[in-house]
Amino acid sequence: MFKLLQQALLLTGFLTVTVLAQSTPQWPFDQTSPSSLRQMSRKVFIHYFSPFPISIDNKDGWDDYYVNGYLDPTGENNKHISYGGYLRQRPLPRIKLTDSDWHIQDMKTEIQRAAALGADGFSYDMLSTDSTSIHWQRLLYLLQAANELNIGFKILLMPDMTAGYKTITASSMADKIATFASNPAVYRLNDGRLVVAPYNCQSRPLSFWQDFEDEMDTRNIEFVLWPTYQGWWQYIGTYAPVSFGFSDWGVSAVAWQAGRADKLANEWHWGMDFMAPARPQDFRPQHQLGFEGGNSALFRTQWDTAMNEADALWAQIISWNDYSEATEISPSTCTRHAFYDLASYYISWFKTQQQPLIVRDAIYYFYRTQPTNAIPSSPYQTAPFSIQGGPQNQIELLGFLTAPGILEITINGQTYSSSVGAGIQSFSIPLDNGTPQFKLKRSGQTVMSRVGNWEISDQIQYSNLLVHADGGTDERPRVYLEMGKLIVAIDEYETTNCNVILGDPSLMALPQSQPPYYANLTDNQLGSWTMTIGPATSTSNGKMNFGNQIQLDNGQEVLFHVNRHEMNDAGGWVANFLSIKGSNGNKINIVLRDPTNAYISSFLPNFAVETNNIAVKYPAVFRIRKQGNTLAFLYNNTVIYTADATDSTGLDEIEIYMTAQNASAKSLIEFKAIQIRNIP
Repeated sequence: MFKLLQQALLLTGFLTVTVLAQSTPQWPFDQTSPSSLRQMSRKVFIHYFSPFPISIDNKDGWDDYYVNGYLDPTGENNKHISYGGYLRQRPLPRIKLTDSDWHIQDMKTEIQRAAALGADGFSYDMLSTDSTSIHWQRLLYLLQAANELNIGFKILLMPDMTAGYKTITASSMADKIATFASNPAVYRLNDGRLVVAPYNCQSRPLSFWQDFEDEMDTRNIEFVLWPTYQGWWQYIGTYAPVSFGFSDWGVSAVAWQAGRADKLANEWHWGMDFMAPARPQDFRPQHQLGFEGGNSALFRTQWDTAMNEADALWAQIISWNDYSEATEISPSTCTRHAFYDLASYYISWFKTQQQPLIVRDAIYYFYRTQPTNAIPSSPYQTAPFSIQGGPQNQIELLGFLTAPGILEITINGQTYSSSVGAGIQSFSIPLDNGTPQFKLKRSGQTVMSRVGNWEISDQIQYSNLLVHADGGTDERPRVYLEMGKLIVAIDEYETTNCNVILGDPSLMALPQSQPPYYANLTDNQLGSWTMTIGPATSTSNGKMNFGNQIQLDNGQEVLFHVNRHEMNDAGGWVANFLSIKGSNGNKINIVLRDPTNAYISSFLPNFAVETNNIAVKYPAVFRIRKQGNTLAFLYNNTVIYTADATDSTGLDEIEIYMTAQNASAKSLIEFKAIQIRNIP
């Protein structure tokens, strides 16, 4: 009894948490701050699968290993041609990073995305015991990134007992875990004990784990074992003597979830806390096999089980990025942010034990792009993939509604509707050929609408059982742009073309007197002057004007790779402009206000501030994209402003310059590269 009371204390810690709500317009609710969520006793880890980071080879997303090796049926020397490619989607693509530590930068991006959900950490699938392997190295990258970010996001060690740890000795395993045991980024209980959470613990006998305990003791490593099983009720009693908690990998078909919920409600837990699984879907092209998750139903139902029948203290989302089984919630090309957004809601619900109030409408849609029984035309695939759990072949519209309304789906000339109440509402119709359209209506008026990003067809080359998804709020809609193809790269600045004198950026000197045209400036421009952007020292006019070297045509974008931004404002304001301008003097600017903020301004022809401050972190990429006489301005992959044809007409020349209120101000922008790309 004392052990159980002690365990409850160590897990809960009787911690008082101050709940701080924040506006999160990209979601239907206002989220308790992620830092506050991470202080709560209920923990959520997201399974990280090391074969599939953001980038495998640091190439441009239109021509990287995902495209050429995994998505292409002929990739990896036709290895995947019989099933149409290793994967059906990939992480949101990015441009090539110019930094040598791009692995760390990518890991930081993944941590920041997961941490924004309120998750406590990644449960890292330790696939290899070889310290020279990429899987071992990626764990080191992840730990380094977590330590450098220092936001309380931790890494739960999960040695995979069906992979590299399948035949390891207890002594060798203790040596491997000891390598990471003292790292500040690994997850520990409140009392400091390391948590080791082996996947498929039952593949090794109890005696192995008892020996492992002894080996860890000899290394003076205090730890607890939190096993993950497949079919927990069959093994929990056997391994209870060495276990602190337990978890299960769970099921992949929504029809099977009720049986698991029943087990959790009625089988004895041996006095231990449970880490509940939640997965969005499961489809394995390599095995030509899928499972029916009922679009969003599996994910939502497993969260319901975690909070009700299981009464779980921890949860594990399976997965962040296992693209080989299509269980990923990481923002991706074909599920976009849909499951990611659902995770944000359910993580908050699970941790606070209160359903978040829906304060803004959001709609999400889910469907496959082909019926599960569609016949492939490829001579290499001989039959449709099999699907377990009873194929449903439906289109789902999922609403997070502030008030009652009508959910409406139109496909192939037919419109279907359902009157629903406020809250989380799901409406499904049979799958049909065509491109579906989705609406939320109230009082006869369309409140929100979306058009499906993917056409549905029963005429296919290969089977694809992946559930595609998208959606969100209208207050902060997400924009997804195709990756442009590089056509011009400017890696070095020539003084003849760009008016730059190379030098040490740390020694940069700025003009100490006002330029001649100072007296002619308006009040909005008072103190404005131009300077050379580093690495360089100032020149007479201080402007980097590319002229015909960067003339942005329709269907192109310019990318500014900014490595760092430093500034001494001398008590006034400073603004660094990345601009697109026209011959009439009109221009729109990405303004790097200070090392942590940016915004959009314009001279059309009068000065105006177009957006509020946007938080930025360096290194960063700023982009100006011209398509169909419309301009889009991006920070990394996020659209922060668009200008319509009226405002963007005639703007085609790139300029970089600085303005400051005080002549003694200094500002440094260090560019790694500037690129022009074609938009596909």
